[in-house]
Amino acid sequence: MLLKIGRLNPLFEHLPVENMVHANQQKYYDAIAESNNIGESGPFIDFMLDEILKALQTNVRVEVSNKVPNKVPNKSEMAVLGLLDANPRMTRMELAENLGISDAGVKKIIAKMKTAGWIERKGSNKNGYWVVNYKY
Repeated sequence: MLLKIGRLNPLFEHLPVENMVHANQQKYYDAIAESNNIGESGPFIDFMLDEILKALQTNVRVEVSNKVPNKVPNKSEMAVLGLLDANPRMTRMELAENLGISDAGVKKIIAKMKTAGWIERKGSNKNGYWVVNYKY
């Protein structure tokens, strides 16, 4: 995981991962156990990303750490990416229904993701489809 995010910014290459895990060893093992129990890596990824964020906030100047969230999708954005990847013809209303958020919320997420280049719309609103450019 750190290898992948290291490509986003060289600052990630120098994160003290061993220290982060050692300082939160029980939470680390709990996240692994939860991921194993549900058969998904989400809890472990959430744990590691939280630890990375804490490390960045502690060790990196604020103007750099404030840029990081724009480069990596948050949970809602990842959910939208997953849904659109599975069904490129999904509408905003269908996304909102699947995610349990408002149409306005989905519209805001989509606008941010289009600006970031993670998704693009091909064709018309009625007959078009989504292309997911973000590789996760």
